[in-house]
Amino acid sequence: MSAKPSIEMYLCAFHLGKWEVDESVEDAYHRALDMTAGKFLRSEDRAALQERHADAMHRMYEAAGVNPKTATESEMAALRTRLIDEARKGGMRFPS
Repeated sequence: MSAKPSIEMYLCAFHLGKWEVDESVEDAYHRALDMTAGKFLRSEDRAALQERHADAMHRMYEAAGVNPKTATESEMAALRTRLIDEARKGGMRFPS
């Protein structure tokens, strides 16, 4: 995972981590991955972090009613746009 939060990290933070306006995206993202910030920072196993991230993204898409393994590219693009719009309505600001 990169130091700067990605759009996917923001989406996981909002939809799975139940982000609140008064908290950081990173805190909600750690909650979405079901790990503490300390554990996240100490984790030396990048493959395990990437697996947790992929699992969180899969859960988020399935909760929104789309199976990412069978969805078309256009379905995934439409879902991503919808998830971003929902997060914006909830007060989240995405990186430029």
